[in-house]
Amino acid sequence: MNILIEYCTQWNYEPRALRLGELLKNKFGINVTLLESSGGVFEVFLQKEPAGKDAPSQKISIFSKKELNRFPNEGEVEELLEGWEEVK
Repeated sequence: MNILIEYCTQWNYEPRALRLGELLKNKFGINVTLLESSGGVFEVFLQKEPAGKDAPSQKISIFSKKELNRFPNEGEVEELLEGWEEVK
């Protein structure tokens, strides 16, 4: 189980991504990967490991600034992740 945070470097979203990554690591004890991107994105994905040797990993959108046109509110991503059994 892994959380992927894709963030825009052009708009300097890295500090926000780092803070959220640390918070998620501390709260859930799971791996967080930061992915540099562009275009004003701030996306949070849950990456599930493949079910079998040849199966691809799944990338499930948890939060999308691109879709909602805003950053997550305080505690919002954590609350969204609490519904996933794999994270608990």
